[in-house]
Amino acid sequence: MTKGLPDRLTSLAADERGTSYIELALIMPFLLLLLLGSVDMSRMISTRMDLEQAAQRTTDFALSSRPNGSDTSYLVAEAVAASGLSAQHVTVQLFLECNGERMSDFNAGCPGGNVRSRYVTVSIQDEVEPMFDWSNLGGLLGTSAFDSTFTITGDSTVRFQ
Repeated sequence: MTKGLPDRLTSLAADERGTSYIELALIMPFLLLLLLGSVDMSRMISTRMDLEQAAQRTTDFALSSRPNGSDTSYLVAEAVAASGLSAQHVTVQLFLECNGERMSDFNAGCPGGNVRSRYVTVSIQDEVEPMFDWSNLGGLLGTSAFDSTFTITGDSTVRFQ
């Protein structure tokens, strides 16, 4: 005796075989996005740590061979060697503060009674292109918030006087 259509629908609705495959198929795109996002984020964090260490190495070098003028070329050369990037990615600034107020001339002195502080700041930037093109995801979501490259900066400041 054959089952009628209502009996077949009832037995089909009660059958739970394959449910886990359907659940996996529904959640898989989100898991893949999470995995790709984790990989890209870890690459960016690693790049930032490398740039921070290169900047710190350069400020440590500035402490051992203190600048006595406005020439920062030897510090730029050290930052280039430490980071492996070109000089256009490196910014080195020397500045003077008198009682916490930044002065325009590094070589100037402070008025009598003011506390003099000299600093060196090293900033290193690099462009990181993610492995996954997130701009396409932004297009799907109707936003342009996702860039195709990200600018990562590592910096360090040290007071040497």
